[in-house]
Amino acid sequence: MKYIREYYGVPAKRGMRVTYSGSQATKTGVITSARGANLMIRIDGMKHPRPYHPTWELSYGAES
Repeated sequence: MKYIREYYGVPAKRGMRVTYSGSQATKTGVITSARGANLMIRIDGMKHPRPYHPTWELSYGAES
């Protein structure tokens, strides 16, 4: 996760709330971990996290 913060210049941390706005509906979720250069984010209401690019349509510090 440190690599992602430094390379992409984002404040990503495990447990941080984020908003993904790249699909038809805006979705909020929580960062669970990192895998390579992707963040693993569990969207609210989903069981498992999925990989998201740190700068593609993500806003950090989302409201719950």
